[in-house]
Amino acid sequence: TAEPLISVIIPAYNAAAFIEEALRSVLVQTHRNLEVIVVDDGSKDATALIARSIGDPRVRVVSQPNGGVSAARNTGLGL
Repeated sequence: TAEPLISVIIPAYNAAAFIEEALRSVLVQTHRNLEVIVVDDGSKDATALIARSIGDPRVRVVSQPNGGVSAARNTGLGL
């Protein structure tokens, strides 16, 4: 049987210093059927740009105005 799809939601605000390492950590997991949703919550740094540059089709980046971690998490859940 096929592995179930696992969705990893990463709310991110001004996380440019950490987002690449976080994404690479998720992407090297042994479970291959996964998607990573990065919700850039109004960052003022290069968080979204770095996340988009990963170049893995399993990574999706959405940007929204700053609403806090709960709002970002809810956005990710709504996709």
